Amino acid sequence: MGIVIFREVVNMLNERTHISKAIEKIGEKVTIYGWIEDKRIVGGVAFLTVRDPSGLIQVTIKKDMNRELFMKASAIPRQSVVKIGGLVRQFGSKVEIIPNFIHVLSIAKHPLPIDPTGRTEASIHKLLQNRPLSLRIPEINAIFRLRAITKQVIREFFINKGFVEVDTPKIIATATEGGANLFEVNYFGKPAYLAQSPQLYKEQLTMGFDGVFEIAQFYRAEKSHTRRHLTEFTSVDLEVAFADYNDIMNILEEMIKYIFTEVPRRGHKELNILNYTPPPPPDTIPRITYNEAIEIIREGGVDIKWGSDIDGEALEVLAEKHPGFYYIIDWPWDSKPFYIMRKGDLSESFDLMLGRLELSSGGTREHRYDHLRRNIKEKNLNVESFEYHTRFYKFGMPPHAGFGLGLDRLMTILTGRENIREVVLYPRDPETITP
Repeated sequence: MGIVIFREVVNMLNERTHISKAIEKIGEKVTIYGWIEDKRIVGGVAFLTVRDPSGLIQVTIKKDMNRELFMKASAIPRQSVVKIGGLVRQFGSKVEIIPNFIHVLSIAKHPLPIDPTGRTEASIHKLLQNRPLSLRIPEINAIFRLRAITKQVIREFFINKGFVEVDTPKIIATATEGGANLFEVNYFGKPAYLAQSPQLYKEQLTMGFDGVFEIAQFYRAEKSHTRRHLTEFTSVDLEVAFADYNDIMNILEEMIKYIFTEVPRRGHKELNILNYTPPPPPDTIPRITYNEAIEIIREGGVDIKWGSDIDGEALEVLAEKHPGFYYIIDWPWDSKPFYIMRKGDLSESFDLMLGRLELSSGGTREHRYDHLRRNIKEKNLNVESFEYHTRFYKFGMPPHAGFGLGLDRLMTILTGRENIREVVLYPRDPETITP
C-alpha cells in the first residue's frame, strides 16, 4: 500500500507544471495543481482563476464546447484544491488554459474564516488564528519566502567564512545569564529550563572550532506586550575564537552589508509583491561609546542616569541623530552578563542599533578561569551552579568573542512590517499559545 501511495506522489510531482512555468508553455498541454482563487460565470463561459505558490492563471471553459466540464467548474467552491489539465494558449494579452479535465482534490467549506485573496482585510489576531490559510494571501506568503531567503543568505555568509553550524540544547539545567526570565519545565521529576540563548555552549565550542554559528529558537519568560517582543524567538548566534569585540563588529558589519545586498537581489519578486524596498546596505556602521550616547541623550533634553539602560524616550533622541545603523559600544560592566570582558567600570561590549531598534548585542568574552569565577560572584550568582561551564576554562580556553542577532526583528526591517508577529509563522507571546 505504501509503495502505491509513494508512486502516486512521484507521479504528481513528475506531471505537475508550476503555474509560473505553465504560462510560458503556449501551445503545449500541461497539468497544474492549485486552488481556485476566483470564479466568474459570464453567460455560457466559466472563468476560473487558479493559483499555486508560484503564481496564477485563468482557466476558461465554454458551455457549448464541454457542457459537463462547464457544469462541474461552475459548482466548485472558491479556494477548493484542484488538478487541471489542458492546453495553454495566448488570448489577447492574457495566457489561459483550455481544460480537458478538472479533478477536485479537496473541497473548501464556506464561509471561510478569512478572505485568502486579501481583498477583505483581517486583523492580525484573525490571521494568526488561521495562519495556514493566510499563506494563500500573496503578501503574507511573500514575507515567509523572504524569511527563508534571509536564513539562506546568513548561512551562506557564515559558511563562506569557514564557520561551523552547530546545534545546542534547548533544555538546560541552569540559567545561561542568571535572572528570573526562565520557563521552568519538569524534566523527569527534576527542574529544568528552556534555553534563553546558546551563549555558554557556543563559548565552550571555541575550544575546538575557529568559529561556530547557530540559527535556532530560544525562550524568554518576559511579560512584554510590545510589537517587537516575543517569548519564543529566533536568534542568529556567532562565536569566534582568537577574536575580540572589534573583530566581531567587523564581521557583523560585513554580514549586514551582505544581507541588505543579497536579500533584495534574490527576493525582488517577493519585495515587489510587498511593494517595499528595504534600507540600502550601509557603507560603514559608526561606533559611538555608551558615554557619548549618554551625552547625546542629555543634550536632547532627556535626563538619564549613567549606568542606566537606554530605552524609550532616550532611544528616540539617539535615533534622531543616528537614523541608520550604528553601534553603541563600551557599556557599563554592571549592565552586562558575567561572561563579558571587563575593563574597569566598562566592558568590551556592543549593541547594534537601527534607529531606535536593537538588532544585536555582543562582545569579548572573559576566557580566564579565575576572572570568570570572580565575575560570577560579583553578579551575585552561585559559582558552583556554573561549575559545569567554568571547569573547561581550566584547560586552555582561547580568547573569544561573539554576538546574538534577533532574526525576527531583522525581518521586520527587510519586509517593512510594524509588528514582529507578522514575520513569525506561529508567534508566542504572553497571551498567545496554540496547539
